[in-house]
Amino acid sequence: MSGKAWVAMLLAVVFLGGCGGSRSPFTKQVDKVEKFGDKGDEWFNEGNLPRATREFDRALTLSRSMDYQPGVARQLNNLGAVALEQGDLNLARDLFTRAWEVNRSRGSWAEASTNQANLATVAQQAGDQDAVIRHLTEAENEARWSKDKGALARSYVRWAGLALDQLDFSRAESYLKLAKPLARTTALKAAVAFQQGRLALARSDTGGAIVHLIRALEGDRQLQDRAAMAADLYYLGEAYRLRRNWTRAFRYYVRSFDVYASLGRRAQLQECMARIKETNREGYLNQPLERFEKKLKAG
Repeated sequence: MSGKAWVAMLLAVVFLGGCGGSRSPFTKQVDKVEKFGDKGDEWFNEGNLPRATREFDRALTLSRSMDYQPGVARQLNNLGAVALEQGDLNLARDLFTRAWEVNRSRGSWAEASTNQANLATVAQQAGDQDAVIRHLTEAENEARWSKDKGALARSYVRWAGLALDQLDFSRAESYLKLAKPLARTTALKAAVAFQQGRLALARSDTGGAIVHLIRALEGDRQLQDRAAMAADLYYLGEAYRLRRNWTRAFRYYVRSFDVYASLGRRAQLQECMARIKETNREGYLNQPLERFEKKLKAG
């Protein structure tokens, strides 16, 4: 389960809204766009994709009507995130590409870098390894052109995630060392900590993994990034499972299961359920599992 390595920060596009005593009609409309987009972000993080789509569509329509290109790019990216969540890779690819084209035409390289990283996510889910490398390379290049430290940190985190998936631990460590001093926001710090936790776990350093993953969880909980929280909790379960601390492992898997259930993530629920059963059996915990089985059957 490396979902967070690829899905985190799908919606990370910065608005340049104005402020001040005298607010122009244009600025007031930009505020409306941001309000719709922010509400969509909230629904997305809560797993309510129909409502998220409605708010993103409203923001996109208004952005187009007033020729507000940053808003157009952000909402195309957001709708791409929804399509990705729904498993429609072709639509997600098209929307992320259109967002990238808008940002590229404006010279908004930090946002374009995010779009390319999202295209790498699509390619990974499609099993196109060459495209993953191509998009991540473009994301890093555009982050460098932007001179935005956060964008560059984000690209390094993505490279680290890919290296971990390929079991190239030395390369993953190198990218995380580059990313850490550039990660200034809560989201980026949490993303770095998560990958550091994965790396420590891969090296059987369960103590280090727990420290990093708890740090990631604290940041993700502050942001209410539920998908990221669920991944943090799952890997904490993995760390305690390796320690044969069955009780704690069971509790973390259950917490991960509950968060994924709130998001409707069936594939991740099945993975959590397998671990819940395993720890319950191997730890002789004798915990009732009926509620988890009912949740899975209910879909």
